[in-house]
Amino acid sequence: MIKGFNRSISLPMNTKPKARATYHVRSVSLPCRSHPLISNLEEQIRSVRSTAASSDGTLAWIEAGLSQIELLHTALNDFLNLSETKTVLQQGTTMTDLLLDNLLNLVDSYGSFLSVVATLKQQLFEVQSALRRCDSTALASSLKSQRKTEKELSRLAASLRASTKSFPLEFASDAKEAEIVGILKESIYATSAASVVIFNRVLAVSTAASTAAASSASNKLMVFARKISKEDKEMVASEKLDELEECVKIVERMSEKVFRSLVNSRVSLLNIQSDLF
Repeated sequence: MIKGFNRSISLPMNTKPKARATYHVRSVSLPCRSHPLISNLEEQIRSVRSTAASSDGTLAWIEAGLSQIELLHTALNDFLNLSETKTVLQQGTTMTDLLLDNLLNLVDSYGSFLSVVATLKQQLFEVQSALRRCDSTALASSLKSQRKTEKELSRLAASLRASTKSFPLEFASDAKEAEIVGILKESIYATSAASVVIFNRVLAVSTAASTAAASSASNKLMVFARKISKEDKEMVASEKLDELEECVKIVERMSEKVFRSLVNSRVSLLNIQSDLF
């Protein structure tokens, strides 16, 4: 458990009364309710959901949030390999297909996220180099490219928020299927919500850095400082760029782990589906 993410919150499965009633029959319908793997998965869901609601904006929070998502999908993969889970999910394919679509969407989102961060890393190097050389032309070009990447990151977060597909649990074949699909559904929703917050936080770090760099560069052309001295602006720019550099290192390392854990979850679900044929 990641420190700071252990507070308990509710896990609303669906606002429809019928769906809630279906989910809460778990204690009757699922004999393995007390299984430690299920308890662990539910705990990880709560922790990841709290991530989206408790962001303090620090790099430590970004690292912990990504780590918590990895823990969730490690727990999810274990849950998918339970014989009870496999048996229930093999009873029907409609909801399994929807779960697979959502997991694929998360895999694709993190693949794109890693690509965007790699581009941002190169642009950061170019900005820092241009600032050291006092090359205003190169700096303007690098900052323009960085802002395009920031827009792409913003679009990625918005797309992930909009593309997580919902489906009604009341159409499950029985209570057991609604139980298990409900847990899987909440795992995906929690991951998506926390990921959107993380993507936007990385965007905020990058935007602060590019804005500070542009401000510092413009100040170099002034003979007299205004409210903020030239030295102060350069110091702020340096600090923001250093923060972005550290952010990129954290995100590269942790997002790769999340990406692999998401792939593993989807492969486990695909294996369950393939046993139907």
